[in-house]
Amino acid sequence: MSEDGPRDPSERLWYVLHVKPRTEKKAARYLDGLRCFRYLPLRVVIRKVQRRKVRRELPVFPGYVFARMSFDARRKMLGSNLVVRAIEIPNPRETIHQLRQLRKGLESGDELKMLSQTYHEGEKVRVKSGPLRGTEGYVKREGGRSLLYLNVDILGSTVEVSVSPLEVERI
Repeated sequence: MSEDGPRDPSERLWYVLHVKPRTEKKAARYLDGLRCFRYLPLRVVIRKVQRRKVRRELPVFPGYVFARMSFDARRKMLGSNLVVRAIEIPNPRETIHQLRQLRKGLESGDELKMLSQTYHEGEKVRVKSGPLRGTEGYVKREGGRSLLYLNVDILGSTVEVSVSPLEVERI
C-alpha cells in the first residue's frame, strides 16, 4: 500500500532483489520466465587454474539483481526460494541512470575493479601510491568521470591533479 492508497496490482515497479548467495544468474533466468525486465551486471574475470586461463562472468554486485516487475511477479519471486527480500527502489530514474553508466563501463572492455570505499566530493584524502604518494587534497568530481580530482594546496595556490580512486585513501 502506498501513501496515496492501494496500488494497481498490474503496476510495474523497480526493485533490487537481494538473492541467496551464488543464485544471481538463476534468479535472472527465473525473472526471464516471468517476462520481467531484469538487469544483472556481469564482469569478466580471468584466472589461471592449473596452467590454463579460465574466463568467468561474475556479478558486479554479488547477491543482487535489479528488476522491474508487477506485484504478482514480485510475489512469485519471493516464493521462488531464491530471493531473501525485494527492496523497492525509491528513485528509479537515478538508479537507471547509474546502471546505464555502469553498462557503458562494462561494454568498454576495460577491467573494472570493485572499490571497497566510495569517495564523495569534498572529502579529504591522501595519495597512497604513485608519484604523488603522501600528497593530501580534497576530492572533486567533474563530468561523471571515473577518476578523482585532488585539489592540492601548494604555496597558497591550488593545483588540480587526476588520480585513480585505487591510489587514494580517506583521511
